[in-house]
Amino acid sequence: MKNLTDLKKNVVYGGPKYKSQTKVFDQIETIFEKALIERDKLIKQQVNDSMKDKIIILDLRIAMCIKKRARVTLGGYSYLSEEMYGWEPFYDIDRRLLPKTVP
Repeated sequence: MKNLTDLKKNVVYGGPKYKSQTKVFDQIETIFEKALIERDKLIKQQVNDSMKDKIIILDLRIAMCIKKRARVTLGGYSYLSEEMYGWEPFYDIDRRLLPKTVP
């Protein structure tokens, strides 16, 4: 994803809103990536929905990461990474628990 810069305000869209949020910003990305890898591994291992509960838990964790990342990102949902923006849960989950990006 390309970071856009507003020269008048000297800010980088797609980054953290404040410098103090940099560590949280990076940790959210790490948690998201680890949960996505673990979820994909469980999906490949499951037989007849045997891992459904664990996959739903990971999907909820991923959804929380996307929501929190949008909150700390300068520009909000519009400047999320493509991987986060395009994510969808594997099983049906109540829409109130999902980020705005999920159709």
